[in-house]
Amino acid sequence: MESTAGHYQRIACSSVALAGLAGIYVFQYTDFLLLVSGHHFSSEFHFISNRMVRIFVNDSCMLALIYAIFHDVKVVRLAFYVQVIDLLVLFPLYLIMKLPAEGVSEISSPFLAQIHRLIINPTLMILLIAGVYYQKVGAKSDT
Repeated sequence: MESTAGHYQRIACSSVALAGLAGIYVFQYTDFLLLVSGHHFSSEFHFISNRMVRIFVNDSCMLALIYAIFHDVKVVRLAFYVQVIDLLVLFPLYLIMKLPAEGVSEISSPFLAQIHRLIINPTLMILLIAGVYYQKVGAKSDT
């Protein structure tokens, strides 16, 4: 059984994570690179750096949320590995398809829009939460 302090810690962790996700959604069109550096770089560099900031903040918030939901280091580690693959494999593939075909426009073709949702938004982590929850519920019903 979890202590009251642990319960409140999980609620606080999930609240901060959800607030962070809401904040990154509200400020999704903010040019973070310009805010930090004060310099104008190429539009492609701004596009890539702003997307990386969104991925990093979304993924960090989702790691906190996954920890708050499951309170299991193994699940957080799995989520971290999924996020590393997202950042190091899927994001570069998205950029290779997006930048030559459409440039830095916010409007994407239907195919690239779905890839954008999968990579930039925390869709992978939401799917991971559903999969881990299903696995835990299935494991309990088998016993």
